[in-house]
Amino acid sequence: MRRGTAVTAAVAVAVLAAGGGWLAGRSIKSPEQVALEAEPPPASLITVEVELAELTAEVITRADVGYDQPVSLSLSGAIGNRESALVVTWAPERGADLTEGSPALEIAGRPVFLLAGDVPVFRDLRPQDHGPDVLQLEQALARLGHFDGEPDELWDQATGEAVRAWYEAAGYEAVGVSAAERAELRAAGARLDTAEVALEADQRALDDMLKGPSDLTVSRARTDVASAQAQLARARIDLQSASQATERTLQDARLAHEGALNALDETRRGVEEAQRGVTAAQAAREAAARRYDQAQLRWQSSQAGVHPDTGAVPSALEHEVLRMAVAAAVDELAAAERATGDAARAVTAAETAMGDADREAQRLEAAIPTPQEQQNAREQASLAVRSAEDSLAAAHKTLNDLLAPPDVAELERRVGTSSTEVQDAATRLAELEASTGVWLPAGEVIVLRRLPVRVDLLSSQRGSTVSGSFMTVTGSQLAVRGSVSERDVDRVQQDSEARIEDRSLEAPIVGTIRLLDRRAGTRNVAPDRHYMEIVAEGIPDHLVGRNVKIVIPVGGTDGPALLVPTAALSATADGSTRVEVEQADASTRFVLVEPGLSTGGRVEVTPVDGVLSEGDRVVVGVAAGE
Repeated sequence: MRRGTAVTAAVAVAVLAAGGGWLAGRSIKSPEQVALEAEPPPASLITVEVELAELTAEVITRADVGYDQPVSLSLSGAIGNRESALVVTWAPERGADLTEGSPALEIAGRPVFLLAGDVPVFRDLRPQDHGPDVLQLEQALARLGHFDGEPDELWDQATGEAVRAWYEAAGYEAVGVSAAERAELRAAGARLDTAEVALEADQRALDDMLKGPSDLTVSRARTDVASAQAQLARARIDLQSASQATERTLQDARLAHEGALNALDETRRGVEEAQRGVTAAQAAREAAARRYDQAQLRWQSSQAGVHPDTGAVPSALEHEVLRMAVAAAVDELAAAERATGDAARAVTAAETAMGDADREAQRLEAAIPTPQEQQNAREQASLAVRSAEDSLAAAHKTLNDLLAPPDVAELERRVGTSSTEVQDAATRLAELEASTGVWLPAGEVIVLRRLPVRVDLLSSQRGSTVSGSFMTVTGSQLAVRGSVSERDVDRVQQDSEARIEDRSLEAPIVGTIRLLDRRAGTRNVAPDRHYMEIVAEGIPDHLVGRNVKIVIPVGGTDGPALLVPTAALSATADGSTRVEVEQADASTRFVLVEPGLSTGGRVEVTPVDGVLSEGDRVVVGVAAGE
């Protein structure tokens, strides 16, 4: 730009000098010269040299130096996963620096963390929540080194794991699954297990039906039919045999009873005979007793000296005969007594035999089957026949079912129903697992636009109860606040370099643009300007409250490049760009170029058709003759 100005000034000086000479020599020119000079001079080209240099573009603006404004901190919601008194269990010292991710306060054993961002805390953040506040949280966790993925607006498993790691690094435990949520998860898991077991059973049954019965199964079914047929035949034979056996048993019992009755009659006759023997024995004993009495009397008479028959004195022989008659009577009486005893015992034995015969007759009479017992025996045999018939029918049905084409409609319906139940149960369990887990209570996070901050005022001490604002903080570092125009905002990037210049500085201070609002008119700047903040190390205290110059590099060439004035560029009919180069013989030529970076009235060009070098003169205009 300075070179172009110098060239223009030189041209102006030359024009003024030529005018002065013409005025000085006007009166001494010949008429021919006067006539010739009366014609207008030919037009001349205005040219500028092509430079080989680096080109840098900059945005220049002004900004104020100062600390962050004080900010009052208060809770944004509940603390933890339970109701508890908001009692301070730890608080920092006044003047302490609070960094991002560190607790500003501890309430009821729970931390209140500080994070940097623009979205204020307005809700608890839970799994599957979606929104810019989730994105802001993940970006903060990434800065803290706990989140490895690409931050987005969805709270997923990676977000929960990062929050857990963040809390553990700070010495706390993140809020996790509640008892009610655990119970719901267990119920959902049990439902899925039950559904999977049912599906497996239904699918196995369907597969077995589609495969059909094996040869071994069919052979066993045929064997079961044959066995049932044989069992039925045996049952029918048993029924017939049972009827015949019942009749035979009845006949045998009746015959045995009749025999017992006959034996009873026989024993009764034996009793009667024995009783007659007793009577005869008793009569014989009585006769023997009479004879004994008579013999005793006769012997006693003989002993008295009187023969019972003659009345004379008995002789010794007669006396002996009488004595022997007594002895014989005694023997006869004893024999009669024994006969009587034997007869009595014979009666007793006969009566015992008669009792035995009577009991046997009664037993055999009781053994005769009653009509009900005969009916029961026949029904029992008939029941066995019917059971055998049922077994045969079941065996036939099993065989027929095995040999019939399978009807899988019902099983297919059951498999479909079971599959749907498994899918529903799995979906529900997945939804519960995705929506439960580590979450972030609103009261445990405070979002500030800038961190770190410094504790300026602490209104809640350890042991006190939090109510309203518990702390006031200010920025812990100086910041430079300014703005850029609407036309320059697209050229400036957040986190890019900016230089702070002031006449009191020996050298510019290099800083970084930490914030650039893409929406114009924010934070009390003009409607056509965009708020900007710059931070830098080593800003001296004497600059606090001063307005300084800000220089922001926004681009440059990669080393030296050919530079021409923007006025040297012209367009062709096909839209290409060219420059016109003046040659040594005052003629000109055109060179097609590719324009590049442009700033301060100069533009970088690259020849694409023709030769252009440093020192060449390009036409920027034409000076018309007078």
